[in-house]
Amino acid sequence: MACPRYDFHIHTKYLGCAKPEMEVPAILAECERVGVAALAFTDHLNRPDQIGLHAAILADIKAADCPLDVYFGVELNFMSCDGPLALDQAGRARHGFQFAIGGVHETYIESYDLGKMVAIQHRHHLAICANPLVDVLVHPYWFSPHEFEVKGFPVFNSMKAVPPSCVRELGQAAAQTRTAIEINADANFVKHMGGGRFADEYVGYLAALAEEGPMFSVSSDAHNLADLANVKESWDVVERLGLGADRIWKPAGEPVNKRR
Repeated sequence: MACPRYDFHIHTKYLGCAKPEMEVPAILAECERVGVAALAFTDHLNRPDQIGLHAAILADIKAADCPLDVYFGVELNFMSCDGPLALDQAGRARHGFQFAIGGVHETYIESYDLGKMVAIQHRHHLAICANPLVDVLVHPYWFSPHEFEVKGFPVFNSMKAVPPSCVRELGQAAAQTRTAIEINADANFVKHMGGGRFADEYVGYLAALAEEGPMFSVSSDAHNLADLANVKESWDVVERLGLGADRIWKPAGEPVNKRR
């Protein structure tokens, strides 16, 4: 069965983390060319003082002559190890976010310890699932190449470092809380520092999670226009896993702007 042509993790220029070309009209045009049917803008909110910057994204979505169904979301990060997220339910509603995705964006260690690093990731993954604010756990076991380079850490190149018990626990937690697990094309496949063998192991990791019954979200995590086409990698992974359309997450409610 073909994977629904979604991309629910796209960044823009408005928060400064994506290229200047990543404006709403240009992204919509490229997504239409790639074959995306529904998408979401999900820029970072790492600190509460950034929240006002998201208003321009929502305004441009509403103003677009829209070829696709478009949703407005936000990507959340822990503000410290085991700390809070930079948004609460009241803020989510007040600023018009239809959903939130979130996950871990750093190791939280200064001296390399693989076991400790994996344990911190797992703990934070479970915290995301337990938080009713968050709908999607993003890119589990993605690590920033820049952080690894600066700290001199060896490349994280094998999912065998993740104990099977952690995989089962996360899959069960996600299924119980109805938190979708993201299949992230760029972070965990196309641009991952582990290479081709890691990609195959990661598919195996996703297959083990799938046995526990969670939903999955598909995305490019694009930060420039050329990377929007990488979402096809996540669609292919869904088909390799044999997941039906009923296992692929979509935001609740109507899109902010509908396909014309």
